[in-house]
This record gives sequence, C-alpha cells and structure tokens, in this order.
Amino acid sequence: MWPIKQYGRLVLVCILSLVVLLAGCGKTGPVVAKYDDGKEITEPEFKNYTEVLKAIEPSMAQAIDSGNKEALTAALHYMVMTLHVTAQVKETDEMKKEAEKNFTQYEDFVKQQIGQDKKLTQYYADRKVTQNEMKDFFLDQVKMISYFSKDVKEEDKKKEYDMAKKEGYLTQTNVRHILIGTEKRSKAEAKKKADELVKQLRNGADFAKLAKENTDDPGTKETGGLYELPSPDGLTLEGMVGPFKNAAKTLPLNKISDPIETEFGYHIMRVEKRQDQPYDEVKKDITNMLAQEKENEFFTQKVKGMIKEEKIPADMIKEQPQQQVPGQSEQPGQSVPGTQQPMPVPEPQGGQPQKPSGQ
Repeated sequence: MWPIKQYGRLVLVCILSLVVLLAGCGKTGPVVAKYDDGKEITEPEFKNYTEVLKAIEPSMAQAIDSGNKEALTAALHYMVMTLHVTAQVKETDEMKKEAEKNFTQYEDFVKQQIGQDKKLTQYYADRKVTQNEMKDFFLDQVKMISYFSKDVKEEDKKKEYDMAKKEGYLTQTNVRHILIGTEKRSKAEAKKKADELVKQLRNGADFAKLAKENTDDPGTKETGGLYELPSPDGLTLEGMVGPFKNAAKTLPLNKISDPIETEFGYHIMRVEKRQDQPYDEVKKDITNMLAQEKENEFFTQKVKGMIKEEKIPADMIKEQPQQQVPGQSEQPGQSVPGTQQPMPVPEPQGGQPQKPSGQ
C-alpha cells in the first residue's frame, strides 16, 4: 500500500491490501506458493484471499476479475508477506481493540454505500466472504503496522512532523463560511448577494443565523456554516479547494473576509481558530505512516526472495487487452490497461468546498 499523509486520526486507505485467511479456509488442494523453508499456500486459500481482497479494494477487484496475472502475482506476494510477518507478532488486547475500531469504521462506510435498509450479511454473501474473514483482515493490518513500527526511529517521526507542520497537514481550523453558489444564479448575482452579506456581517449580524438562512452548502447549513477541521469523517483543510484553503490559512482570526471566489461560487469566511496539532497528538499516526513505508520496502526488496515456488492458478488468468499505442485512437469498448479506480472514501457532504485528495 502507498501511504497517504493524513494526521489526527487513523484512516485505513488500502491500495493493495494485506490479509491472511486461515480460519474457515480449506487447506487441501494444489499448492500455489512455497515460502519460508516449507510453508505453503494452497489454491483454495489463495482464491478465498482474493475474494476478501476484492471486497476491500475495488480497483483490485477489477484487476483480479479481469485475470490480470501481474495483479494476481502481487496479491499472492502480499499474502506471503502477511503470513510471514503476522506469524511473528504476538496478538494483544490493544491490537484487538484497534482492529475492532477500524472494522467498525469499515462497516459504517459500507452501510453508507449500500443503504441502511440492506443487510451486511447479504453484502458479504454477495462477495463470497464472511464477516469473520473481514475482521481477520483488519486485525492483520494492525499486526503489520505493529511489526514494522519497531523499526521507526524517533528522529524520523519528529522530522516527518516538522515537514507535515510546514506543509499545513497538521493545521486545526475552525472556520465559518457562507457559500453563495453559482449553480442556480449568475456570477454577478452571486457576487452582489455576497457583498450584501459581508456588509451585514461587518455591521454585527449573527454569522450562524445568516449562514443557516443563505448558504448553499448543505454540509454546513445546520451548523451555521461551521467547519471544524480535521473533521471526524476525515475532511481536512488540505482537502479544500485552493482559494478557500489559502484564506483559511491566512485570514486574521475573527475577521470577515471579502467574497472569495471558487468553482462553487462565492464564500464569505471567518476563521475562529487556527493551531497546529501537537506532536504527541499525532505521533501514533506518523508512526503508522512511516511503518507503512517500511512495509513497502520489505515487499519490494525481500518478499520475492522468500518465495521458493509459485504458480498462479491457470483458471484465474485471462488474456489482457493489447496495450494502447500512444497517439492511437482507442477502439470502442476497449479498456486501457492501467486505468484503475482508487478505493472509494466516504463521500463529502454535498456542496462543501472539497477537491479530490489525490489518493
């Protein structure tokens, strides 16, 4: 997996996810990999692993279902690494609690996607996995982080903290805003209304009241235009559109801004709090991120040498579309190799000034 620099809370963002599936899996069948002086992974174990991986990571589901041999090989190598590493980690109550918390976040996200009226049991059944297998995945994630964290030096944590602080990732901001959108009105009309609201606010009008009455941002309408960043659902200042983000970083505290134009319309802003998160508050998250980097290094430099034999099941491999030649027009219906969608993250509240995070 490639780390994404998000601080203030643990967010599991998986690109190539790591999971070990031993409970409930049949061990008999052809061997697909031998590693660590005689340890084996059977075909049923590997196929069951890919089903969980598909449930966690949609971009890998696309690659696995298309029979991409490189993706299948990468999945097998990750499985080997997970088995190798987690076998060396002593499970603790703290690990179990952390895994349970992360698993609950995952299920909450799934419920948002499928609708509260649909049952998770059916969701898992449709994907040929069980809830316990999914729980195992999150426990293994915690074990992997624990294993690689022991190699993270304190000086590297503080160096990362200083860099993140400089780049603005650690800025905690409370900002109120009123969005006058341009979706249903012209830019001139939006600017005129925004100017009028600025005058009212500078003359002492209640910001929260005007926000509830006028904002076109449904995500903050009921909070009186207030964003508390980073938010519990993962929204950060760095995730905001440029002009909004820049104003939030530079606007003097408690000053009413002039109308600020973004792609959504005009924003009137007031920054009520701005401070950097202290080191001790984000130390764990920084450690986790640096541990993921250690994990990446281990995968790229050591895993292949641990594997003595490997053979992807022939029935999982399919012929891939021919690579698109640069400059050549794409044929109707032809997929372009390498165009994979990232793992979905919780959708932002409608209308809020957010841009893609780049994960």
